[in-house]
Formats: sequence, C-alpha cells, structure tokens
Amino acid sequence: MNWAGRFRAALADFTSVPRPLDGVPPFVWHGSVRTSEIAEQAARYGDGFFVNNMFAPMEHYARSVALYRRRFTHHGDGAPEDGTVGAGSGIWVHANSQEAVREYRP
Repeated sequence: MNWAGRFRAALADFTSVPRPLDGVPPFVWHGSVRTSEIAEQAARYGDGFFVNNMFAPMEHYARSVALYRRRFTHHGDGAPEDGTVGAGSGIWVHANSQEAVREYRP
C-alpha cells in the first residue's frame, strides 16, 4: 500500500503482517479520556470503546459510555449492551491503604 496524508509520514510499499486469521480482522479498541468523538468513531465501526478514568468525574465517563451504546445501536451493530466497553484507572498499590495514600498524595 502507498499512502500520503497531511498529519503523518507517508507510507511507501507498506504491508502489515501477520494477516488476519481466516480473513477475520482483529478486534479494535478506540480509547478516550475526554472526547466523545472517539465514542462515536468506535460505534460507527462496531469496535470496542475503552474509557480511561483519569481526571473527570465518573458522570463524564458514564455519559461517554451511554453515547457509545446509543450510537452502536444507531449504526446497526446490535443492542446497546452488545457494544464492548473497557475501563481503566490509575492505581497506587502498597502493603496497606494508609501507606498507599501517604505515598501517593503530595
């Protein structure tokens, strides 16, 4: 494949390996911390949506997941609950919670 675009280096004679097994492409995750456009993109392609809870209140992430599920159905990919959602968060681990809080907080 040859490709030239505006926001990254051009590709010349590019190929990807290994090829998808039995012609089935691999599962794709679209990850987002803040923007709802990624939820829309994941839903449009019928892919998974991964939200990473870093700074915003949980309500922000709940709205992003709800948008993804609504749009997943809108694009004909299945029922809202059929959309694959993953979530992550930063953690700090220690022998006990008091030590973890003491070390983590400024």
